Amino acid sequence: MKAHILLYLLLLLPTLTYAQYQLLQLNPQERYWHENALLRDTHQLHTAIRPWRRDEVDPYSRKGDLLPDTIVKKGGLWDWVERKALYEDFIHSRGKDHYFTLNPVVYFRGGQDSEGDFDYTYRNSRGARLELQLGKVSAYTTLVETQARLPMHVQAFVRQNRGVVPGYWLSKNFGENARDYAYAAGEVAYTPTPNFHFRLGHGKQFIGEGYRSLLMSDNGVNYPYFRIETTFWKFRYVNTWAIMNDLRDSVMVGNIFAKKYMSMHYLSANIGKRFNLGLFEGIMWGDELNRYGFDPSFLNPVILYRPVEYAQGFAGGNTLMGLQASYHFKNGILAYGQMAMDEFTSSAVFNWSEGSWLNMMAWQAGLKWGDAFGIRNLFLRAEYNIARPHIYAHREILTNWGHYQQPLAHPWGANFEEMLVRAHYRIGRWSFLAAYHQGLTGRDAPGENWGGDIFKSFDIRSADTGVFAVQGNLGDLTYLRAEAAFTINPLYNLEVHAGYQSRTETSEVGGFPDSRWAYFGLRTNLYTSYQDF
Repeated sequence: MKAHILLYLLLLLPTLTYAQYQLLQLNPQERYWHENALLRDTHQLHTAIRPWRRDEVDPYSRKGDLLPDTIVKKGGLWDWVERKALYEDFIHSRGKDHYFTLNPVVYFRGGQDSEGDFDYTYRNSRGARLELQLGKVSAYTTLVETQARLPMHVQAFVRQNRGVVPGYWLSKNFGENARDYAYAAGEVAYTPTPNFHFRLGHGKQFIGEGYRSLLMSDNGVNYPYFRIETTFWKFRYVNTWAIMNDLRDSVMVGNIFAKKYMSMHYLSANIGKRFNLGLFEGIMWGDELNRYGFDPSFLNPVILYRPVEYAQGFAGGNTLMGLQASYHFKNGILAYGQMAMDEFTSSAVFNWSEGSWLNMMAWQAGLKWGDAFGIRNLFLRAEYNIARPHIYAHREILTNWGHYQQPLAHPWGANFEEMLVRAHYRIGRWSFLAAYHQGLTGRDAPGENWGGDIFKSFDIRSADTGVFAVQGNLGDLTYLRAEAAFTINPLYNLEVHAGYQSRTETSEVGGFPDSRWAYFGLRTNLYTSYQDF
């Protein structure tokens, strides 16, 4: 009954000139494809705001180049199988003012972790993705069920974090050293005019041009949200309100996880043809003891919440401020950077050499190059990230910048520095990926808090001064990955792939075990689960 009511409401909404307002997913395959293409020419798109919309980025990417200009239906079972496997959506309907597709979601993978205490790894994912558009309204839903035996360092993460699989929800034991878990995402979007775009869904956001984001990334678990995008002249303004969860037993009510609420504002401005500047503001609010209740002032859509937080008292919320900037050079190179600031105390900043714990800041600097060295579809990236101790944490653990035991910004939390180099090359339906990450982390021995774990209160810390990144128990982390893939059907990213991944860490306390993992499989590459933590 509810499904019929929703359909009727969609049909009643205005249907003007048709365009694909469907969202692109936050997945690596789509990102590499479009990111390289967007660097070829100058444009006025606000590419630091993701997920992107197809009507904005498809004109640059020419993804249809992998499909034949015309598809001749010859008839017969083999012709149907060939078209669905190589050129068409599994079920589809397109018209002047509507669009509908239904495609399978699969991820079948086998592998071997040489550091594991088991014979092999595997993954068995089955599901479906539905997309539709009626006039100015678009929607999608993705449902996937998975059983998997994970690499060693991912298994260790799951055990330490209540069974949460990175990028997914809670899992339960399945067989020997394996987990059973699900994935669900969906959204309804309405675009009444080119100036306004509304989204109500269950998913993730990403702010930034980098591989990482120090403001808001797609590292964590999906969450319910409402988002408004307002575009005028050279500006785009994004308001997002979301509901997050804290999984600690001490704040559960019955068997229900504690809730917290996020308000996020991002104002992006294109200055000239090549320079973009963005101002970010996010606030996480809630109360373990329910002393304050719901404050409607946090629903205020106007940027700069800091005065609101002070009006409510320091404990009334955790504010994260930040800047995002990028410059697009003529040769396809884009330089970008971020700065994040959790708290600001002028006396601590101007006495920087003292190393006050109050200097909760993080920085990013990077370069990415499309069609590098004149080679079509060669995409290169180099990026440096550093986060000081205690950024993203808060006095009340509930209001940290995290969700479902995973950081909402960089997956390493805080108190780290990282250098990464990544390359992606595509020729026809073949693609190749190489990645190298090197970083230092500050780990905690039992009873310590050197500021790397954002799920600890900064009121209980190991030092007040002499606090710099990286400190504590030093961990030296190296991550390597090489992968080759062949795209079978570009419409729903069906591909066969094989690769090798290595993660090693030298740390006396608090680190994850080494993992050296070779794998191969068949997948529809639609969503991201980071394993480079």
